[in-house]
Amino acid sequence: MKITSITKRFIWLLLPLCCACNKNFLDRKPSDKITEREVFKNIENAEKFVNVIYQSLPNMFKPGGAWILGSATDETNQSIDASASYPDAGSFNNSSMSPSAFPMQGQWAEFFGKIRSCNLFLSNYDIIPNDPNYPERKTRLRGEVLLLRGYYYFQLMIRWGKVPLLTAVQNPFDNPEDIYYKRNSIDEVVAQIASDLDASAALLPAGYDQRPNNWGRASKTIALALKGRLLLYYASPLYNPTNAGPRWAAAVTACRAALDTALNNGYVLNAKYSDAFTQYFSREVIWSRPAPGAYRDGGLDQEMNPRGAGGYGNINPLQELVDAYEMKATGLPITDPASGYNPLEPYKGRDKRFEETILYPGAMWKGRALDPNGADAPRPGQVISNYWPRKYLLENVNLFNLTGATDRKWVLIRLAELYLNYAEALNEANGPVGDVNAAINAVRNRVDMPAYNGTDRDKIREKIRNERRVELALEDHRFWDVRRWNIAHIVDNREVHGVKVIGQGNVTYEYPVVEKRIFNNNQNRDYWLPVPQNEIDKVAGRNSEFKQNTGW
Repeated sequence: MKITSITKRFIWLLLPLCCACNKNFLDRKPSDKITEREVFKNIENAEKFVNVIYQSLPNMFKPGGAWILGSATDETNQSIDASASYPDAGSFNNSSMSPSAFPMQGQWAEFFGKIRSCNLFLSNYDIIPNDPNYPERKTRLRGEVLLLRGYYYFQLMIRWGKVPLLTAVQNPFDNPEDIYYKRNSIDEVVAQIASDLDASAALLPAGYDQRPNNWGRASKTIALALKGRLLLYYASPLYNPTNAGPRWAAAVTACRAALDTALNNGYVLNAKYSDAFTQYFSREVIWSRPAPGAYRDGGLDQEMNPRGAGGYGNINPLQELVDAYEMKATGLPITDPASGYNPLEPYKGRDKRFEETILYPGAMWKGRALDPNGADAPRPGQVISNYWPRKYLLENVNLFNLTGATDRKWVLIRLAELYLNYAEALNEANGPVGDVNAAINAVRNRVDMPAYNGTDRDKIREKIRNERRVELALEDHRFWDVRRWNIAHIVDNREVHGVKVIGQGNVTYEYPVVEKRIFNNNQNRDYWLPVPQNEIDKVAGRNSEFKQNTGW
C-alpha cells in the first residue's frame, strides 16, 4: 500500500495508544516514517490497535454534556436545556436542529473513523504474526474487528438510514474522485452488517470464561445478539413499511439463535433486577463498557442524584414513564379499574422494577425521605419532574465527601433484551404462540410479576412494547424503539408531565406539564438525523447519489 503523509500521521497518532508498552517503539526517536507494517507486524501492537477501535462504543452520557437519550423521548426530562449553546436533548424536544448543528453530529465522522480503522486492520491482517502461546488470538482479533465494523455501521444506520458502505481503506491521493461516495440503500447496509456479524461469529469464542482478562471483548454471543437486534429493527415498521413477512421470519431465527447461545453459555437473569446495573461483573450483562465515574461534572451519581443528596438533579424521569409500571398484585396497568391502583397512594404496590429504576417523592434514599418541596427542590433555572433516577446509582456514594463509589458498567446488551427481542419477532411472525408468552414471562417472573397469557397479536404487541419500556428504561432503547415502531411522531409530539406534591402528611398529587414536545413528521423528517452539512458540502456536485435526508 502506498503510505501518504495523511496515513503516516494517522498511524503515528495511534501509536501512543496502541504501542506505549512496546520497548521497540519507546526506544525509538519520533519519526514521520512509521509504516503500517511496523504497526501490524507485531501481534501485541495489532491487539492494542484493535483496543482503540472499542473507544467509540456509545456511553451513557451523549456528546456535548451529561444528557441521555431518554431525555429526548418520553422517558426523562433534562432539567436545564442547554440546546441554545450546544445541541442536546432539548434540540430533539423542540425540533430546533439543522444540518449544521444537531445532537450527535460528530458521530458521523467518529464512527466512520472507527470503520476506517477496522478496514486498515483487515487490509494488514495477513502480515500479523500468530501468537504461538495463543493460537486463536489472531483469528479472534479479526472476528472482533468484523463485529466492531458491523456495530458502527449499525449505529450509523439507525441515525442516518442510508450511509456509504466502505469496506476497504480509501486513499484520496490515489484516486481523488473515488472519495465522493454514494449513500447505499438500507437494504445494502443491513446485508453488509449481517455479513460482518456472521463472519465474526464464526471466528469468536462464545465467551471468555477461560480467559477472564478478555472479558468485555467481542464474542460470538455478542455477534449473534447484535444480528438479532439488527434484523428486528430491519423488520420493524420504519424499515419495513409493507410489513414483509420474510423479514420477521429472519428476525425470529436470529433472535432465537442469540437467546439460545446466551443461555447455553451461562448467561442468566440476575435474581435482583438492579444488580445488572450496579455490579461490575454480572452474568446477565452480555456486553458493556465502563460507565462514567461517580463525582463532579459528568459524574454518574453527581448528575443524577437529588439535590438533597448532593447531586445536580439534572435527569428526571417523566410521569409518562412512572405510569407505565403495572400493579404488582394484578399485573394490570394503572388505567385498568381492576388493577388495584390507588391515586392517593400512587407509588404503592407497583412492579418492583419501578422502585429499582426511579426515586419518587417520599421514597427513602440515603437515610431520609425525598422532599421536592424541601431539600430536593430544584435550583434556579431547573425545570424538573420531581422524580430522579435510581437505576445505576449506589446508595452508599457520598457526594459531600466524595466517598463510597465503585466502578459500574454501562450496559450495551443484556439477556433480558434478548428475551424481549425474540418475543417481539415471534409475535409479529407467528402470532400468539406459546413461546411468545414464555419469553415475556421469563422477564416478568424475575421481578415476581404475574404471568402474562396473551391470545391476541395486537394486545401482545402492546404488552411487549410496554415490557420493553419498563425493563429497558434509561438504557438507550426507548429513543430508537419509538422510531423503529414508527410512533415517535405520536409519543414525542405531546406534553410530558411531572408530579407536584401538595401539603404534608396526607398529601395530594398534581401532574403539571413539564414541557410541550415537538416532533416534525413532515416527510418523516425527525425520524432520521440530518447528514452533517459539511459532508454534504464535500460531495456537492460530485455525486448525485449523495443527498441530504428528506425534509432537511
